[in-house]
Amino acid sequence: MLVLNPQAGKGRGLKAFNAIRELLGQRIKTMEVRVSEYAGHAFQIGRDAANNGFERILSIGGDGTPFEIVNGLYAEGRPRQAIELGMIPAGTGNSFLRDFSVSSWRQAVENILNGRRRQVDLVQISYQRDHKEIKQYYLNILGVGLIADILKLTNEKLKGFGSLGYSLAVLMRLAKGMNNRLRLTVDGEKLELVDSALVISNSKFTGGGMKIAPMADTQDGRVDVVVFQRVNRRDILNIFSRVFKGTHIDHPKVKTFRAAAITIDSCPQELLMADGELLGWTPLHLKVLPGELTVLA
Repeated sequence: MLVLNPQAGKGRGLKAFNAIRELLGQRIKTMEVRVSEYAGHAFQIGRDAANNGFERILSIGGDGTPFEIVNGLYAEGRPRQAIELGMIPAGTGNSFLRDFSVSSWRQAVENILNGRRRQVDLVQISYQRDHKEIKQYYLNILGVGLIADILKLTNEKLKGFGSLGYSLAVLMRLAKGMNNRLRLTVDGEKLELVDSALVISNSKFTGGGMKIAPMADTQDGRVDVVVFQRVNRRDILNIFSRVFKGTHIDHPKVKTFRAAAITIDSCPQELLMADGELLGWTPLHLKVLPGELTVLA
């Protein structure tokens, strides 16, 4: 099955599909094409694929499309048979594949057709939404607090500003300051953070070329946690000026550690974001499923 998000990357998804469908058709004799027509549609498509016995799913889109597909595949638990996932980047960020030095649909298609496979970790999470516990999975990155707040503000009020909207959202959110207490259990050890935000990364990159977790490894059975503690506006500007090279982790207000299982409670509740999608709220329970997913990359 090939899942196409035609709106990805402001239409780049459809352009990529038109450019490669003949090539794919020549090499892959039986392939059903499904079009993701609205937010959440790829979740249902992934669910249908698992129930109907598909062995390989190709995705044309950004990071959000595989996020929906994977959660559809696992909606009723682990799929009955192993399913390989091939990602063809055509979105805005395309962050996950950058860990494998894949930045174009041409490279991705070549790897898929050559059968280049990798076993990667999948991250299982549960959190609160509408007074219910929700279980989901992600491949790339989860943001707790500040990062999720910035995304929410961008989506709700600043989308019309384009790429400038995210920068404006950073400044607007920081004007509110940081006021929280996070209680973590990290591989069984207790940890408390005050006035902090954090990201929990399975892979190195986010937002395209931002090297948010430069030491992360999608195959090591652990996530990399990057903590921003007691940061002000000047700190954030300094940190983000370094994030494309990954040198932000040397900033005195940035701490990092690795873990296989994490629980986070907070006061007040903190908003969560995974792979560019707003989710719900803490408390959060997270565990890494080592080598769970086969990715063609």
